[in-house]
Amino acid sequence: MATPASPAAAVDTEAKFAFDLSGMTVSLGVPKKTVHLRLSNLTDETPTAIEFRVHSFGPEWDERATVIWAERGASGECDGDSGSWYCQASTDVLPHLLPAPGGTVDIPIDVHLRGLQQPFEGRFEIEVSMAWGDYEKRITDRKWFTLKVVDDAEADLLVVAPDVKQAVRVGAGGRLEPAGKLHPGTTGAVRYRVVNQGRKAVSGINVTLRLPAGVTFTKPPRECAIDDDGRSAVCAYDALALVPADQDTDPKDSIHSAVELHNLVTVSADTKAPVTLAGGTVQVEGLTERIDARSGPERTELPANAVAVPAADVDASDNQDGFAVVVAKRESDSGGDDGDDGSGGGGSLPITGPQIGLIAGAGLAMVAGGGIMLLLARRRNRLSHG
Repeated sequence: MATPASPAAAVDTEAKFAFDLSGMTVSLGVPKKTVHLRLSNLTDETPTAIEFRVHSFGPEWDERATVIWAERGASGECDGDSGSWYCQASTDVLPHLLPAPGGTVDIPIDVHLRGLQQPFEGRFEIEVSMAWGDYEKRITDRKWFTLKVVDDAEADLLVVAPDVKQAVRVGAGGRLEPAGKLHPGTTGAVRYRVVNQGRKAVSGINVTLRLPAGVTFTKPPRECAIDDDGRSAVCAYDALALVPADQDTDPKDSIHSAVELHNLVTVSADTKAPVTLAGGTVQVEGLTERIDARSGPERTELPANAVAVPAADVDASDNQDGFAVVVAKRESDSGGDDGDDGSGGGGSLPITGPQIGLIAGAGLAMVAGGGIMLLLARRRNRLSHG
């Protein structure tokens, strides 16, 4: 296991992280909603392990709702049942779930409703631990969250924007292809996924993006207007309709409940790497039509007599996500290999004072103290949550 290059690394004295859970309001009648646990690393070193535990469900949850890990390992290596469970990741297992220095990861968690006929509200606790080095430098924090099921038949948009860690190039047919690590002067892509998890369709979406200092838009789509500084964009996708998930039944048709978009960005050539450039944001807003147009969600443009206006949203807490741009030092400068390890993390990555300030300024709470249990030597049999 790699060790920090310096014994005086910041993680030795004040290792900190923050976490939150957004999107905890669900429309009555929606059987499943995916929310995201957002873990932010406020240190200058990638952790060696993370673990989060979800428990303290009271009797009011019985036969009403379940909060459980996402399938296919998306939440980490998980075990437990619907009443108490945990997930974990480490440098050896699912390292892509470890947040880079100054970066954030969005870990999916599924909320299942069990045929509810009326609104519901229930609390539960999440305990998060993060470890560095030899597992002795670790902290634990816990928070209570409330799930609210409301009788509101509107749209419910979610946006998730991962940190930008790799360079890309535009290949045949306009497809993006990986091009190694992201270095000063190279181009990456801000990717973000927009999902409608509500009960009403939107006829289009507006997207507002803000890039960190030292990063500018490369070649904006025609739908986007870029500010003079090259770091702010407003993109109007008036004809991009998103329907509720239960209406998106055929992947080959033109009706969609989710879409992944991207914007090419370039890191300034004079950026001093390695560094994490924090402070990027993406925010989405659903649009609807002022009139009752007969055109369905599959139409490709607004009718001439229609004007798009903001649509109601059941839960706006997950309409915005932050991201960072992780810039790697060219290994050739120190005689190493400049290959792409594909992991997007690991090892030590310094962050200067201004970058820490950007993260703290975003309102992330710093936590300290506590402990993390050692990774289990032997995995228990995973219990079904059906």
